[in-house]
Amino acid sequence: MAGIELIPISKPVDLKFIEGKLKEIEAESKKQKKAGERLEFIRLRYLGYSVPEACMIKGITIQTGYNWQSSWNENGIDSVMPNYGGGRPSAMTLEQKERFRDAVARDMMTTVEAGAFVREHFGIEFTPKHIRSMLRSMGFRHAKPYDVDYRRPADAEGILKKDSEQRWTL
Repeated sequence: MAGIELIPISKPVDLKFIEGKLKEIEAESKKQKKAGERLEFIRLRYLGYSVPEACMIKGITIQTGYNWQSSWNENGIDSVMPNYGGGRPSAMTLEQKERFRDAVARDMMTTVEAGAFVREHFGIEFTPKHIRSMLRSMGFRHAKPYDVDYRRPADAEGILKKDSEQRWTL
């Protein structure tokens, strides 16, 4: 039974309102651009396109089109704004991160030492990859300490041996 509309779209607002909203949303943030895509899909439905046709025009899957339409039918204009959950909360508080940053800067820790510090002081287990990304985001860079530096310690040769581990410095 091709061509039969199974789920009609409800029309709580007129087409002019949708077109006005589209103009407001243009060239704004990512979230609003996504809202614009959804609103454009609804506009196509108002213009008489079927869900598969509107999906083909917008380049989305048919299931996504039905999801957007269902959300529109239930919640109206509020449904076009995407609702991002905000992501997973951090395992460390801001105070813990500050203590961690100060300790790494003070002791010039290796990645392994930094991971051990977090485990011992905060009871949180992170992978070495995550420790590295945290340290980079805090402004640290990975290098051998005191390569050519006026602050070079007396035992620099022992620290800079070929087999010594690299340490985090600011």
